[in-house]
Formats: sequence, structure tokens, C-alpha cells
Amino acid sequence: MHLPTLTLLYAASAIASPLALRSEHDAAVMLPEDVMVLTKNGTVEAIKSTEWISTLEAAGVLLERPAVDEAYLNATDRPAEIFSSKANLEKRQASCDNTFAVVTDTTQRFVDWDVQMSPVVCAVGDMDISVMKGYTVANAVTVSGSGSPTLIANKLTAQFGVQFQRTWTTQSSVTTKGTVKDGNCGVMITRPLVTRRYGRTMQGCPGSFKQVGTWMADDHGSGSYAGIDWISGAISMCSKKQSTPPLTRCEGAGEFN
Repeated sequence: MHLPTLTLLYAASAIASPLALRSEHDAAVMLPEDVMVLTKNGTVEAIKSTEWISTLEAAGVLLERPAVDEAYLNATDRPAEIFSSKANLEKRQASCDNTFAVVTDTTQRFVDWDVQMSPVVCAVGDMDISVMKGYTVANAVTVSGSGSPTLIANKLTAQFGVQFQRTWTTQSSVTTKGTVKDGNCGVMITRPLVTRRYGRTMQGCPGSFKQVGTWMADDHGSGSYAGIDWISGAISMCSKKQSTPPLTRCEGAGEFN
């Protein structure tokens, strides 16, 4: 089953688009049980959250963010040498000391915590809310031991074609609306799809590599339609029965701003 390439509203470009998501003046109001996703053929559809979840489960995607594997990142009992060689490396030692490679050990695919896309609204009478510009989400690389995040990011970009130093920002040129019911507080959100990789940083030359660190890299993925780039996932609403902020995430820990 094809996994929908995310609903979108993290634009890296502010170019106007004839997307099925309508402008702020004629945006369809999304129901609380709906999510909006970009399909394989480039159309944007509102589907029930239960249908989206079933699609994710069929594709093997975890529905919650897994805990960070601190034991892996902080492990000190892994063998330092993963390749052995009796060759005399003295002449090229200086070069090898400045040569690094990355090895990927584990890959996870999951739905991340809610990402805010609008101000929090507490409704007295039903109120519409819309995606607003200026909210951001970014890829990230965490490093333990030797090897800078930039070095690891560049290696992973070359290996997977992913820009690990990229940030997406919401724009108001394309938007959608949701309704916060009377007596509730709500916010527009994205439920991002994330690919998380764990691996090791290796130093040396072929035949003499040794492990000098570990890393974790989160990639939000990207879809594109009519010149606008987005993170992958689904746009939805988080709404709870309360009269005043703060509003806590529906999926994940912490509060919305």
C-alpha cells in the first residue's frame, strides 16, 4: 500500500500554488477527525484519521515516537576495531587520521510529536483557525564521541540524499482551516513522518577503520507540488475541552506556545 506523501504545509518556498488546499479566503474547514494528506498523484485529500493510521500501520510505521536509544549512543563496550589489517600504515597515518566514514546500524520510521502550525485559540462560540506563517521544523543530527554534527550530516547527505541541516517554515500563501468548538482550545498541527537512523562514526582508511563515535539522525522527509516543498506527514487539529491556555500536545509531551 502506498504511504501518502505528507500533508503539507511546511513551505520552503512562498510561491503561490494551485494546490487543492485552498487559499485563506475560501479554505475548506477541516473537521476534528480529519487529516489532510498529499496523495501519490499530487492531489490533497481530507481523510479520516483512522484511515490514515491504518495506512501507516500497513506500511510498518510506528504510531508514536520511540524513546532515544541512549544505551546505543553512549555505549563504550563496542569493539573499536571493526576491520583488521597487518599492513604497515605509518606512511599514510596522517591522512587516515583525518578520514571519516559513517555506518548505519538501525533505521526507524515513525509519526513524531505534534508540530504547531497556528496560534492556540480558546473558543467562546465556534471559531475557525488557519495555518500561519513562521512556524518551523528541522532535521537534526545528534553525535556522541568524535565527529562533528556537520561532518556526519554531510556524510549522510552523500549516502542518502537527505539534507540533514534543512529547516522548513510555514507560509501563508497556501493554507487550510479547522474549527475549534465552543468551550475548547485548539491549534492546527502537522503530525510529521520521521525516519530516524542510528549509526557509528569510523576513523581511518580501508583496512584500519576504528569506531570513534555514534550518532542519531532524524529526517522529516519532503514532498513537492507545483514548486512548493513540504515535510511529509498529515495536517490535523489538536483540540481539548478547556477554556484557557496552556494547551498540551495531543501526541507527545509539552505545551504549545
